[in-house]
Amino acid sequence: MRQRIVDVVLPTLITALAALGLSCSSRAVATADAGVNAEPDDAAIDEATEKRDEGVPEFGPRTVPGRWFAGDFHVHATGASNDAGSESTPERIREVAIARGLDFVVLTDHSNSTGSDTTTTDEDPALFNRGPEFPYWELAAELSDETFLMVDGNEMSPVDDPLSDPTGHIGCYPRSLETFNPNVAFIDRPRGTVISASTVEQARAAGCFVTVNHPFVASYWIAFDWTTRDYDALEVYNGGAGWDQFDYYAVQGWACDLSQGRRVTALGGSDNHRVEIEPPGNLANPPLGWPTTWVWSGALEWPGIIRSLDLGRVNISDTGDPLEIDVYDAARRWVGFAGSMVAASQARTVRLRGALRNSEGEARVAQIVRVARGSCDDRRQPFRLTPPEVAFDVLLEVEIEPEQPFDLHVDVALADGDIVFGWLHPGPSNVIGRHGAAVTNAVHIE
Repeated sequence: MRQRIVDVVLPTLITALAALGLSCSSRAVATADAGVNAEPDDAAIDEATEKRDEGVPEFGPRTVPGRWFAGDFHVHATGASNDAGSESTPERIREVAIARGLDFVVLTDHSNSTGSDTTTTDEDPALFNRGPEFPYWELAAELSDETFLMVDGNEMSPVDDPLSDPTGHIGCYPRSLETFNPNVAFIDRPRGTVISASTVEQARAAGCFVTVNHPFVASYWIAFDWTTRDYDALEVYNGGAGWDQFDYYAVQGWACDLSQGRRVTALGGSDNHRVEIEPPGNLANPPLGWPTTWVWSGALEWPGIIRSLDLGRVNISDTGDPLEIDVYDAARRWVGFAGSMVAASQARTVRLRGALRNSEGEARVAQIVRVARGSCDDRRQPFRLTPPEVAFDVLLEVEIEPEQPFDLHVDVALADGDIVFGWLHPGPSNVIGRHGAAVTNAVHIE
């Protein structure tokens, strides 16, 4: 039997976030090894925004066809999860999703023990490992058309006994809607016998894109136990409690994986359980689509979405707009965006675009960040909730006022093994229930 360890890390505010290099000041940060010598001022930003608004491009266009499709990868429906509201039928989820501008939704109801039985919340051995795991498989297909896509996934949900250690919730998104077997049964019980390594293996064997949901979370019994790193994605922004320090920790975990040379995609999900909750919701009831995960694809088709998840052509925001990162060469020709591999000799300018809404009337910090290969002190251990510490090299930092669109860029000199990403966040605060946050996936430098 494994040793039981409760090690929930809630460091002080300054200590917890100092490693992130965060500041609320409006400034550009130049570092010797980054080769940054541009100090953007208000006039430069205004000029860039004006050029964009007038349709006169300052930079070359993207050469990868497609557009951003808005979706939610973490949604619970009634009749499948016993902790979802009775109003959360797939039909109603579709209606609300479309009204909020979403193009797709993935249902991720809890795996097959009490989570898939609507009559009880008891730990009944008669229900263990029975299924069904994908109860809305056919209905989701019926609710999909050329304008909206619904996919039935699963959130594998083993728990410890007693509730004293992390175990982890694993998102399972079918890679193929044609060949996937929705009649598979996952093993998630008895309590205390199933760890994340097992659920990840089961999800992968079933043919799923595998994501770790809320890897760091105050409810530590549903946090990830770090018994495996064989996942495809980390949920870096979970809608519960809005944007908080545990989302910061998740970004650190994702960036640490990238600094070790792993290709892991950052994802978001509302974790909505009650579809009628209006934005911005409250601590335990995040609204559908908050945050939104934006996926770049040539068409609203599941194969294209899965391909973009694999490549990292994804960003997450609760602002109503995608946060976009692009890289250009010395002639300002486009050479890559989120998920791209870009030669160090070509990467000369990094650009970050977005808008700040839903921020409770407060300013936020927009940053372009570099993470060098091997720059993570990885403190993650099995059955502990200890986040890693990543050396974030902030290349550009600008304070963004509420309701303000922004178009920022900085000249850079990057090295093989670097990754670059952008984010928008409330600054160094552990206050829960805040919004106005966004994260891009990384550009990989080779």
